[in-house]
Amino acid sequence: MHGLPPGQFRFVPVSELGSGGLGHVDEIEIVASGAASKTIGSRWARKRLNVRWNAHPHVRKRFEREISALKRMTHRNIVTYEGENLPGEERFYVMPVYSSTLRKLIAGNTKQGDWRFAAEHGAILADALSYAHGEGFIHRDLKPDNILFNHQGPLIIADWGLGYFVHRESKVLVQLTRGGMGTEYYCSLEQWNTGKCDERGDIYSLGMTLDEFVTGTQRSITVGMGVRQPSVAASSEGARRFNGLLRKMTEPLASSRPPKMGLVAEALRDALRLG
Repeated sequence: MHGLPPGQFRFVPVSELGSGGLGHVDEIEIVASGAASKTIGSRWARKRLNVRWNAHPHVRKRFEREISALKRMTHRNIVTYEGENLPGEERFYVMPVYSSTLRKLIAGNTKQGDWRFAAEHGAILADALSYAHGEGFIHRDLKPDNILFNHQGPLIIADWGLGYFVHRESKVLVQLTRGGMGTEYYCSLEQWNTGKCDERGDIYSLGMTLDEFVTGTQRSITVGMGVRQPSVAASSEGARRFNGLLRKMTEPLASSRPPKMGLVAEALRDALRLG
């Protein structure tokens, strides 16, 4: 296997895939490999911290927690850990490369108004988040940009760990969403005010994401105020249930939202059964 120890591989960077307030992701190509799963010529994604924050102790600690979380979680709708740097080298981890995001799907306007499609895939995302919550991990930065997929592949939740920095006093929060509010649009009121939330913060973020998915746009709201008007036409009992659930998921007070993500998945599937 080209003289490399088992499990190790070498790569060259190919192109930049994205950059945010803290992290930077580029596509890499394997050029030598001692790892059975990393064949020569295969392409992957490498995530590392931006130069500005690479030496910041608190940011590095959160990045380590992200890597640790991905090592622990195994779910078909959560991004997988595929390797990391050798000791002493620049800190990064490797994950699969994905061709698209939910943000791009929304921009294409191909599913606008299709609440059944949103409910079906929302339930899948809720299942994945329920699993993560059961493992002790809160995402804190769920939004269309962090939901990835390949052609005909499952939705994948990525970017775990650095959502800790999403709050009103953040020194690293950047506006990532063109034509509207950025990361804060999906942020619950309690997280925005205090920097802290439990799984109900993720419930708020998923509700805002599903609303944008079916409407094709962001609402003109104050951070944390949620969905107060119907997301789709109330043309059936299922559609009415869907509207009511999104409103409930995005209530400003955490105590007014569903307490568990598993209940959200169940409610979305109930709406689908009603049609």
